Amino acid sequence: MIEAEKDAQRHIIIKGARVHNLKNIDVAIPKNKLVVITGMSGSGKSSLAFDTLYAEGQRRYVESLSSYARQFLGRMNKPDVDYIKGIAPAIAIEQKVITSNPRSTVGTSTEIYDYLKLLFSRIGKTYSPVSGGLVKKDSVTDVINFIMALPDDTQVTV
Repeated sequence: MIEAEKDAQRHIIIKGARVHNLKNIDVAIPKNKLVVITGMSGSGKSSLAFDTLYAEGQRRYVESLSSYARQFLGRMNKPDVDYIKGIAPAIAIEQKVITSNPRSTVGTSTEIYDYLKLLFSRIGKTYSPVSGGLVKKDSVTDVINFIMALPDDTQVTV
């Protein structure tokens, strides 16, 4: 494995980015870290974050969809870069004032909250806050067998 590929497991590697104000820059952005892009006005912060990183992450995600799904989406152009490695599908949250209620969060504003609810409801496991044990769905037969195994003088409310 070459060094750049090994490094791409821990970093997003961009080489030769020439989008808008970017002048053939190379950068390695660490994964799983909070990364802040700063600079003077017009220095290329948005070009790097939105027009390069986000655009390529979104383009690669759309490429992974079926041709049927892609037909409903517009064509996405590849950013002007020589090389990008280690990038994942991306969402972008632009800095803007959103008229919303005080209970809005980043998740509700971007509508990713609904997808996360669906994801966790499908793959998540529920644990009892009392016993710490895994909560499982019982069948009717399981409930009947449990009740029948109780002592004769036990009261059961259904």
